[in-house]
Amino acid sequence: MTTLQTILVCVLLTIWLCFSVLTLITAIQSFIYDRKREKRELAQAERDKEYHNKRMENLLNK
Repeated sequence: MTTLQTILVCVLLTIWLCFSVLTLITAIQSFIYDRKREKRELAQAERDKEYHNKRMENLLNK
């Protein structure tokens, strides 16, 4: 019985380790993606602001 229990414990520990590693990888990828998305959103906001200012200048100059 102890051999079977040892095998089951090893299998469960291996599964838990794999799950933990996958969770860690997912968290790191999400963090990196969020940072990149934030930079893209800031750049988009800056472009929108410039576009708005040019449109207002054109509107006032007419």
